[in-house]
Amino acid sequence: MPLPKPNVSNAQVEVLTEEKFSLGEGPHWEEKTQRLIWIDIFGPSVNIYDPATKENKVYNIREQLEKLGAKGNRLSVGVAVPIVGEPDKLVIGTGSHVATFDPTTGEVEFKNEFEDGQEETRYNDAKCDPSGRLWAGTMNAKKDEHEKGPEVGCLFLLDKGFAAPKPEVGEVTISNGLAWSADKKTMYYIDSVPGTIFAFDYDDATGCISNRRALIDTSKLDIGSPDGMTIDTLDRLWVAGFDSGAVHCFDPTCPSEPHVSLPIPGASRITSCCFGGKNLDELYVTSARCDVASISSDD
Repeated sequence: MPLPKPNVSNAQVEVLTEEKFSLGEGPHWEEKTQRLIWIDIFGPSVNIYDPATKENKVYNIREQLEKLGAKGNRLSVGVAVPIVGEPDKLVIGTGSHVATFDPTTGEVEFKNEFEDGQEETRYNDAKCDPSGRLWAGTMNAKKDEHEKGPEVGCLFLLDKGFAAPKPEVGEVTISNGLAWSADKKTMYYIDSVPGTIFAFDYDDATGCISNRRALIDTSKLDIGSPDGMTIDTLDRLWVAGFDSGAVHCFDPTCPSEPHVSLPIPGASRITSCCFGGKNLDELYVTSARCDVASISSDD
């Protein structure tokens, strides 16, 4: 039986900040502090938005990354999530490194680095699974080549304690959205260029994935390129449609069911989304000012 479709007809869309960013991404709702953490990939900056005060604090980390030797298209930040037990620090994926970032001091500390034999790949999107392991994907960051192949991206698993990145899914174009079902038995994953939402059997005890299958082929739908993704309390998937000006809701239990689109007025390049607020009934959406292929950290 299909899941109930969301009613988006009365949705109110509000612009949270008038500041201009190149490539907003990676929204993460921190339930403990009731704040939104998100990034501008090529700022590169980590942002923390407080709905209570409507203040968005921007932490530009370009200088810190340059001091640590980052350059070119790897002078970027692809993810920022809190660290359990360390309330003043975030895990960030920057270029080819996983690092910690302390907003109070501005300190960035590299922890480990993926090795894939590629010079132009960088971390793009990442999320923690239900047990706190970090799943982080990469893409070809070289201008104009990320959609041409070869598929040099990869989805890595980084276990607790900053373990070395372990490749789990290879031959990826643009590694993107991740989500897990409420019963912790299914992991969903997006590879943007083919436009596929994949499903895997997922073992929360070990973090192992298996039985990869194509769940939804969005290339046949008018939703742009599937980008970031989140999941709601009913297990419906909400997918950011780059170049579609909307977020699209899918029922993973009935993939053939028509999707529901939530238009985002004034934004065409939708990059990601997540639910937040005290009741988790507010959808936070990020967007880009430029096409990904036309920008780099040097622009």
